[in-house]
Amino acid sequence: MINKPLLPLFFWGLIVMSSAAPATEDVAQARQVIETSSEQIEKTLQQPAYQNDFAKATKFVDGIVTKFVDMRRVSLLVLGKNIRKSTPEQRQRFMQEFKILLVRTYTRAFLEYKEWTLTFKPYNDTKDDRKTIVKTQVHQPGKQPVNIHYRMLLTKQGEWKVYDIIIEGVSLVTNYRSTFNQEIAQTGSLEGVIQTLVDKNNRANPKEEI
Repeated sequence: MINKPLLPLFFWGLIVMSSAAPATEDVAQARQVIETSSEQIEKTLQQPAYQNDFAKATKFVDGIVTKFVDMRRVSLLVLGKNIRKSTPEQRQRFMQEFKILLVRTYTRAFLEYKEWTLTFKPYNDTKDDRKTIVKTQVHQPGKQPVNIHYRMLLTKQGEWKVYDIIIEGVSLVTNYRSTFNQEIAQTGSLEGVIQTLVDKNNRANPKEEI
């Protein structure tokens, strides 16, 4: 289970992946994606029109996730060995509901964060030209800096996309995989997990904890 104090940061972390940059052989482009888009996202979601309209903010974030996060890869990594126990239709439904969960949760989390700044930490990557880790620290007044690392993949289309986030050493993918593994072990099927996600996503109150 994801540690509650870290949970909002997982989803806040994903949200700064919004703006695509032309990919080159230099993985510094992955960092540039984060650097330029974080400013764009902060300015957008801090506007009263978004602060006061959760549906509008969620729609904005959903567009980011759809375009710049490799949700298929994230979902498959989260499912792990359970892929073999699921049908293509179940995997598609899981990906859809899991995406809704992420979008609603980190939209809510991001709207709560104020006056944050982002700094970058060096990372030397020589093993794989198509993968990299962008290491950052998030700073807020009166709080300790939080280390947020982005695992990113250069797609065949030449775009850097995020497929995992590590916050203070804790992986979003690993934590959700552990949680869903426990639920599947109890119910014996991915169907129960999907229904749980559907129920949570259908809650009327956007401020309700997930």
